[in-house]
Amino acid sequence: MSIDLFELFESLVLPLERPAGRSLSAVAIPGAPNHRLAKDSSGSPCLLLRQPPSAALTPPIRLQNLLVAYRVPCAISHPDGQQEEGNFTIIKCSSADPSLFPHFLRILSPIITTLGATPTAAAVRRAISGLVDLFQALTTPAKKSVQGLWAELLVIRRATDPVALVAAWHRLPVERIDFLSARDRIEVKSSSNRRRVHHFSLAQLTPPANTRLIIASLFVEPVGGGLLLRRLCDDIRTILASDSVLLTQFDAVFYATLGVGWSDAMEESYDLELATESLQFFDSADIPKIDGPIPATVSDVRFTSDLSTVPHLPADSMVSAGGLFAAVVPAV
Repeated sequence: MSIDLFELFESLVLPLERPAGRSLSAVAIPGAPNHRLAKDSSGSPCLLLRQPPSAALTPPIRLQNLLVAYRVPCAISHPDGQQEEGNFTIIKCSSADPSLFPHFLRILSPIITTLGATPTAAAVRRAISGLVDLFQALTTPAKKSVQGLWAELLVIRRATDPVALVAAWHRLPVERIDFLSARDRIEVKSSSNRRRVHHFSLAQLTPPANTRLIIASLFVEPVGGGLLLRRLCDDIRTILASDSVLLTQFDAVFYATLGVGWSDAMEESYDLELATESLQFFDSADIPKIDGPIPATVSDVRFTSDLSTVPHLPADSMVSAGGLFAAVVPAV
């Protein structure tokens, strides 16, 4: 179970400067007593991981909103008045914008759960590497539209088995197929004009032999008072709360997709009722597409297909297919 760190962080007072060591106000993390959640003198949140005496000295990592420093002497004040000194690895949200703090802490929560009370040096390195990748992604352009991401998350949220959908979700936002598990593949397409007309690449509609691809099609219109992307994300994170590894994976893909515009994107909202009512599934074999051999000198073939006359797949046929197709059927 991931830990809610924000309330714990808010309870910490600003530390008093001390003559030796980095001054921090901190508390042991429930379920992970060797780790500390801290607030530094600037009011920024920090995760402290106890550093073994034999740990090698590693250069610090400095990104736009993240600082990782190793073997830092720390002078810690606990809420009960106790003082503690020691060397810690510090993972700090270095942003001057406090609105990033809750996101930093909720990203950390499942990572702490996965690390456990006494993580190996290799586990710490992997966790830090994942955080570095995530925070670097927050400084890059978005990988797809907010509308496209919202549509994918709604398909997950509405699914009979949303956990299976998240496990099958693409690791990189630019991958050709949105969901893949064994031989089952699902691609999500959204339209903002209530016409079931979507853009495809020929490669998307040409799955490998012995695999089957289904297209999820839905109407996604922006509307004031609709379902916020932030709320949709929170709903899925709640579903994943008991699986810290999958939750960390979800966060990485979610924030990497949004990139530098993540904060504004969180407040975009779309018509939930329209999207829910319009969601239909189609066998990729039935989608109108270019037939015949493509010259070897031609590549990256893309086109638009109208699905309005294509028969959609009934729910019972998808359930009987099992696997990912049964998992994606909307829950009643």
